[in-house]
Amino acid sequence: MRFLIISMLMFSMAGYAQEEDSREPAPGVIELTVVKVKTNYIQDYLDGLELTWVAANKIQQEMGIIDGFNVYVGNNSHVYLSVSYPNFAAMDPWSDEQQAEFEKKFRKVISEQDQASTAQGYEDIREIVRVEMINRIIFN
Repeated sequence: MRFLIISMLMFSMAGYAQEEDSREPAPGVIELTVVKVKTNYIQDYLDGLELTWVAANKIQQEMGIIDGFNVYVGNNSHVYLSVSYPNFAAMDPWSDEQQAEFEKKFRKVISEQDQASTAQGYEDIREIVRVEMINRIIFN
């Protein structure tokens, strides 16, 4: 009986060790925002995102703050927004210089008044379900 228990323990530990070597976390971190959009308003929401969220992320990518971003649309009236950061430190608050550079570039794309009216329209057509920080796993 002891032999059986010890054998099972040894095999389970060996299996666990093998599992750890078979995968590793990818560099970086992804911020995933899940948004529930009212039925028949997906196109309106995407139009607004293109003017604000997409434009802002393009600038952040040019500035080297983020690695990339994506928008996904589900068949359930959900929109998934992802922003890829090189690491958690890249999510720290921006310096005054970074803020000024971003503001200057962003105002060339959309005025403050247009941004405010577009963002205000979001409140009527969407609900943020959750925001998660996720990591990609690489299987070896």
